[in-house]
Amino acid sequence: MEILQLLGVAVGLASLAGLNLYLTVFLTGLAVRFDWIDLSPAYQRLEVLADPLVLAVAGVLFAMEFLADKFPWVDSAWDAVHTAIRPVGAALLAIMVLGESNAVFNVVVGLLAAWLGFTTHALKSTVRLQANASPEPVSNIALSVAEDATVVLGLGLIFTYPVVALVLAIFLLAAIWFFVPRMLRATGVKLWLCGRKLRLAPDEVPVADLPDELPAAARAAVEDHAGPGWRVAWAVPCISGSGPGYPRNRFGWLVSADGAAPMLYFVPRAHPRRPRALPPGAPSLARVEHKFLADVLVLAWPGEGAEARFLFDRGARSLAQLVADRLSGQPANLAA
Repeated sequence: MEILQLLGVAVGLASLAGLNLYLTVFLTGLAVRFDWIDLSPAYQRLEVLADPLVLAVAGVLFAMEFLADKFPWVDSAWDAVHTAIRPVGAALLAIMVLGESNAVFNVVVGLLAAWLGFTTHALKSTVRLQANASPEPVSNIALSVAEDATVVLGLGLIFTYPVVALVLAIFLLAAIWFFVPRMLRATGVKLWLCGRKLRLAPDEVPVADLPDELPAAARAAVEDHAGPGWRVAWAVPCISGSGPGYPRNRFGWLVSADGAAPMLYFVPRAHPRRPRALPPGAPSLARVEHKFLADVLVLAWPGEGAEARFLFDRGARSLAQLVADRLSGQPANLAA
């Protein structure tokens, strides 16, 4: 049981350090200094966190992070700087908890603690980057307060019921890693759109017609799926958003195949031989929504209930509008 309690405190502190290292150190030091918690003899080395110098440094750094966390993009820059700092801090805290135990065991736990700290740091950074797609600051403030509250409540649970904290941490970390691939893809898309927005020329280039450039393998797969008599009419590069029948946050092409009836497909760039069919027939709604980072093409079909969304970077605004006009049967409105 003592080993489980040690692991509970070590894993818990490492996980919270990935969210906010300085607040974790500062509150733990205060709790030790003012006897808010009774340290088990097994992890008396945490007493060093109650040193006035450690408290002062951790408090100043937490104050800086508290302010940086409230401003969009400033928080992401701060997180980027701490990509290496938080996992290292998580490993050091875990090793301090273990004290004078077996050296090999300390190294193994330190490496795992660094991984745990990076996991929660990755979750925090990804969620913040998603929130920064909206220019309003309310979501950043709410997320920052929620993170700080999680650290406070988590520390209380760790030092009161360390075994429960260990079980809860394992469950939450498993859930995080289940969603990590999706979060990383979403983050990659956001970063790519940010880069495109920063490099965007002041004047848009008007689009005269929809392109039909598509890899040969993807073209053959679409035409095979559609059947005899269908041919690719146009294919526009885009990013998949929410919608039925295709994965989200994938680079690819929105493809129209003409035949007895129009058919639309999304072809992921990573899997060009696996086109994903959209609902059959022409959409009853096709419009473009102008967002902060991208222009979103929204398609809907009569009686379907679900919408399909596709993201175009700001440099492809004319292309997105031309697709919407074509699908809605309106004449193209080209810039002069």
